[in-house]
Amino acid sequence: MFGFLIFLSGLVAGLALFIHSVLSSIAWGIILSALYTLIMWGICRVLLRALKATFSPANWLARIGHGGILLKYRSYLHDDSPEEDPIALYLSWPEITEAQLQREIHTTTDMDGKRQIRRWFLTIRLNQRYVDMGKIKSLLSFESQRKPAHFRVDDLKHELFIARKNKAPRSEVENIKNEIASEKKRHPGRHGKVRFHDRPVIFVNPDQLKVEWTHVTPGRQKLRQLLVQHTSVAGDQHLQFDIERPMTKTEFNSLLAVLLSRDEIVEATKLVKRQLGVGTTEAKAFIENARLSE
Repeated sequence: MFGFLIFLSGLVAGLALFIHSVLSSIAWGIILSALYTLIMWGICRVLLRALKATFSPANWLARIGHGGILLKYRSYLHDDSPEEDPIALYLSWPEITEAQLQREIHTTTDMDGKRQIRRWFLTIRLNQRYVDMGKIKSLLSFESQRKPAHFRVDDLKHELFIARKNKAPRSEVENIKNEIASEKKRHPGRHGKVRFHDRPVIFVNPDQLKVEWTHVTPGRQKLRQLLVQHTSVAGDQHLQFDIERPMTKTEFNSLLAVLLSRDEIVEATKLVKRQLGVGTTEAKAFIENARLSE
């Protein structure tokens, strides 16, 4: 909310400067203020969409009951999702071996020096005797690679362009046009081009799910009280990761998974370059392969 208000005030200031420049006939002022206002407008649109999603009924992460826990792996920011898509994973208590809360402190280096990112996670170890790991991985993989609705429309428009260019049969062209119309009808009024990469639930080990709990209500204490009534809950774990120091394979994979789940590609690239001793091109290729294999 605070960030949105700051950028909103910037938008108002930009509009005021633009109007002043127009009235004063200052050419360079008109150009600069127009560009500034457009940038502020774009940022405000993105922040407003995220803010609206925060107060949406779709903004929930987990539901705990006597029979098990329902985890919503589709982010509340993805409000363009087809209604028929699966969005949550149900785990009965016998399917859960152990739960644990983890605090992770990630130390990274940027132009301003070292900075720390503090996050809390709920890790759930699954009982492989009862859980279909392949099915869960398939669901999460589909979610990580799913394109928002506007991307689907763009793809279809490109198909239509190619079909017309290649002088495809009229029936083929009409089919593509019908698909475009159908897609727009399923998602009326959604024209934003921003793609959010927030992924609340990820796999970090062959039998372990990781759920971010950094800014979630109820807090960690209440969550622990609810979980301990139904399953084994290990003591809180505190982990520290520093990109600059050598890591074990487990530490490297854990930090990389967190960075990719937040779409922090720049930090992930730094991590891969530092830990694997490769160049930027190789690091980007490694990250791309990691994202495709999730």
